[in-house]
Amino acid sequence: MKASHKVGGALIVCYLVAWLDRMAINMTIPFMAEEFKIGPDKIGWILSAFFLGYSLFQIPGGMLADRFGPRKVILAALGWWSAFTALTGMVGSLTMMLITRFFFGIGEGVFPASVWSVLGKWFSKKNRATANALVISSIALGPAITPIILAPILHSYGWRTCFYILGLMGFACFAFAYFVIANSIREAKNVSPEELEEYEADSRSAAANTEVSLEGASFSSLLKNPIIWVFFFNGLIFNITMYGWLNWLPSYLMKVKNLDLKNLTWAASMPFMFGAIGCMIAGWVSDKWFRGNRKWLVIASMLIGGVCLYYFTRVNDVTTYMILQCVAGFMLFMACGAAWTLPMILLPEKLMGSGSGFINTGGQIGGFLTNIIIGYYIQYKGGDYAAGFDVMLGALILSVILIVFGVHEKTREIKELPEESKTLSGADLADSPT
Repeated sequence: MKASHKVGGALIVCYLVAWLDRMAINMTIPFMAEEFKIGPDKIGWILSAFFLGYSLFQIPGGMLADRFGPRKVILAALGWWSAFTALTGMVGSLTMMLITRFFFGIGEGVFPASVWSVLGKWFSKKNRATANALVISSIALGPAITPIILAPILHSYGWRTCFYILGLMGFACFAFAYFVIANSIREAKNVSPEELEEYEADSRSAAANTEVSLEGASFSSLLKNPIIWVFFFNGLIFNITMYGWLNWLPSYLMKVKNLDLKNLTWAASMPFMFGAIGCMIAGWVSDKWFRGNRKWLVIASMLIGGVCLYYFTRVNDVTTYMILQCVAGFMLFMACGAAWTLPMILLPEKLMGSGSGFINTGGQIGGFLTNIIIGYYIQYKGGDYAAGFDVMLGALILSVILIVFGVHEKTREIKELPEESKTLSGADLADSPT
């Protein structure tokens, strides 16, 4: 197995456990609410406490990765958030829960930009979007398997035990990452000469150089480019839809669809299983058919997913609303995977950590605001959990408008390839513009 595949696999596992830890709160929050005797408004604050710490440390995490190397930051993040995951199961009051979730968010906050930094230094622009989509498919796979893993534990041992077990899983990931992940393919000791040569050839290929990257010698100069701010605000707005759905779906299914814990397990898992598939193939589809026009894959996926999500809340037949939910999951997570191909292709490699951290800060501000807004809106609507989807759909429409008018991709025609890359494969040449 190639060293790059091992690194990609380690990132997928670590990201998956990160999402299991993050999504556990959504499964356990109804039981916490009953124990602590709190309503939707306080639930919103518990969910958002994580996002406050998470959003505040996106940019610092990226800067640390660019300065000290992403490997150190990833290992520190894994140890930190695993400890606070376990501590979540020990809290005895609303105040301590808010504090614990905030510090848990800090640990996970420094993690994503470091992952993107590793991807930027292990994969060329020829296949970086595909690799990235596979890694971030965890944002769908995590919610898909969380109910399956946690429902039996909840039923037999209670919500606190869930966090103890997840904490142990995080420490196991720390050990795995320690032995597998290196800062870059050029620094790694276990990369064969053949794999390194293939990476260098891919980096020089037409497929890797057709799309024009952003210019920026420093993080401050990068911020002067308007498209970075488009990515920032799109992340903020689109995450109101995505995190709203992720965080409030279990409560919606219990309160509105009247599902018990057994039926909730599969109803809350199925759409995200389809979402994981959509996210996994998003990068490949984007790389193969949408180079230079990647935003249109994002827009089409958002629109189709939004229509399905709209009708999901307006039908009562179980089969119909599950089909709609699964299609919505597939398309919206395809949109998510495709949306992240844009910065992964456009950001300069040396600023991948800080640039992606800045963009993800916008997304996590959206995650922080989501649960407060939806929590209070549900309270305002008299406890109608279906009303939360109106907020999500409104945000989705705004996100589509922003991408249509704010993202402009540039390409260059590669007439002659560098002398060193004359050994490109037929597939590479087929990707070259004519």
